[in-house]
Amino acid sequence: MVGIIDDTCLHYTIGTRIKVGDNYGTVKYVGEVSGYNGIWLGVEWDDPQRGKHSGCHEGKNYFHTQYPNAGSFVRPGKVGPFESLEIAARERYLGYSAESSLDVSLIREAQQKMQASFFEVVGMDKIARKQSKFEQLSEVSVDNCPINEAGYLKDFQVLTTLNVSSTLIWNWKIVADICKQVPTLRDLNLSCNRLVLPTDSQIKELEPAFRNLQCLNLRNCGYNRWGNVTQTAKLWPNIEVLALQENPLTELDVVNCKEIFKNLKELDLHRTKIMDFDQICKLGNICTLKSLNLMENGIEEIKLPDCEPREKLKIFVALEQLNLLYNPIWNEADTFNELDKLSSLKRLNKSPHLKSDFDEMFSKAVGMISQLEMLNKIEVSAEARRDASYDIWKRYAMEWLQAADTPEILYDFYKKHRTYAQIIEKYGSPAEFVVRPKSKQSNLIKIRVYNQQSGEIWEKRVPRMITVQTLQGLIAKRFQTTSSSSSSLPQLSYIDAKYPELVVPMDNSAKTLDFYSVQDGDTVIVK
Repeated sequence: MVGIIDDTCLHYTIGTRIKVGDNYGTVKYVGEVSGYNGIWLGVEWDDPQRGKHSGCHEGKNYFHTQYPNAGSFVRPGKVGPFESLEIAARERYLGYSAESSLDVSLIREAQQKMQASFFEVVGMDKIARKQSKFEQLSEVSVDNCPINEAGYLKDFQVLTTLNVSSTLIWNWKIVADICKQVPTLRDLNLSCNRLVLPTDSQIKELEPAFRNLQCLNLRNCGYNRWGNVTQTAKLWPNIEVLALQENPLTELDVVNCKEIFKNLKELDLHRTKIMDFDQICKLGNICTLKSLNLMENGIEEIKLPDCEPREKLKIFVALEQLNLLYNPIWNEADTFNELDKLSSLKRLNKSPHLKSDFDEMFSKAVGMISQLEMLNKIEVSAEARRDASYDIWKRYAMEWLQAADTPEILYDFYKKHRTYAQIIEKYGSPAEFVVRPKSKQSNLIKIRVYNQQSGEIWEKRVPRMITVQTLQGLIAKRFQTTSSSSSSLPQLSYIDAKYPELVVPMDNSAKTLDFYSVQDGDTVIVK
C-alpha cells in the first residue's frame, strides 16, 4: 500500500489540476480515507456546488476548501488523462495524435541513421509541408485541453499569441518552461486556471523566462487577495496589459511600482467585487496606466481625492480611458465633476442612469469633463462641446448668481461645478440670462428667420409658448417656393442675439421657444 501511495503522490502532487468529466478541480489531499479501501484524491472543485463537503469527512479534516460544498474525494482512476502543450497543439493544428507524433520522431531518427530515401518518398515530404506550416504559426489556441506540461516547443519559431485557458496548468514553473522555449511569445491567456502562488525563491529562479511577455490574461483564476496578485506580478517585469476580470477581489493595496507594474498600460478589473471606488484610487500611483476597465462591479459612487477647482490630481496621471459601463452610479453630475479632476482622461464608457437617457448623459459629460474626446465610442465634436457648454451655462446660472457675491460660497460652487469658470470665461456672465426672463413684458417675441438656402430673412412675431413643430410648419409654408421637399419639416437652430457665437439646435419639436430661451432679436436658422 505504501508503494501505491508513493506512486500516486508522485503523479498527483498537491496543487495538481485535474479534470473529471466537465469539472475542473485542484488536488488538496492524496491518501487513505477512514472507512474506505484504497487511495483517494481530495479535490477542491472550481464549481463551489460540485462537491459534498469542505474537506472534512466523519469529523476528520483531510483538507480545506474556500467554499463549504466545494470538496469531495475521487478515485485516481476517475481522473482524465494529461498531455503536453506540444501534443495538444499538434493534435489541433496538424491532426496528429500522440502516437503519430512519436512516429514522426522515429522516422526522422531512422532517416538520419539510415539515409533512407524510401522514408522521404513515402512520408517525409507530406510531414515536412505540415511541419513548415506548424512552425509559421503566430497564434495558437489550445483551450480546454488537459495540458499540464510544456513538452518540446522549439518548433514554434514565430509564435506571439498563445491561449491555454481552461487547461490543467497549475504552477508557474510550467508557464516559465513555455515562455523560455518560445522567446517570441508576447500575449498569453491563462484564464480559468488555478496556479499555485510562487515563493520568493521561485520568482527569482523563473522571472528571466517572462521578460519578453507583454500581455497576460488571468480571468477567473481564483485570485481573492490583491497581495497574491502583486506577489505573482514580480514574475512579469515588463507586463503592459493585465486582465484580472472575474476574480473575487474586494480590496486593493497601493502598488510598489519600483517592484512591479513599471510598464503597465492596461488593467482589466471588470466583474470583480471591487464596489468601493476608494479601493480603485489606491492604484493611482501607477504612472504608466492608460486604460482601466471597471465594468459591472456594482460601483454606486465615484469619489476622488479633493483638489482645487482649477487643478488636476496627481494620481492616474496617464489614464486616458475609463470603462464604467453597467455600474449603478446614481449621480451623473457628481460623477462627471469628479472625473474632471483626472488630467489625461479622454475616453469614457458609461451607461445612462435609469432616470436619464444617452443624450442627456452625453451633454452632462461633455460639459463637465473639460478634456473628454469620446463617450461610449462617440467622438465629441466642436459643435457638441459648444452645445454642452451652453447647456451647463444655462443649467447652473441661477445657482452661480446666488453664489457670486459671497467668495466662500462661490468657491464651493466652483468645486461642485469645476468647468463653470472656464465656461464663463468663454461665454460671459449668465447674470443677464437669469434676470431677462423675469422682466418680459409681452407674450410675443420678434424673431428673425434666416433661410440658409435662399438667403432670405423673414421677421415674425410669435408667442413665446409656440412649439418648435408649429414654428416649423409656419416656416415651411412661408418658404415653400424654395424648400427642396415640402413634405418634410425644416431643421431649426437659433443664434442668441447677446451671444452670437452660440448656435443652439432646436431638435425637440415638442418643446416651446421659451424652453429654448429664445428672446426678442434672436435669429432662427432654417437648414
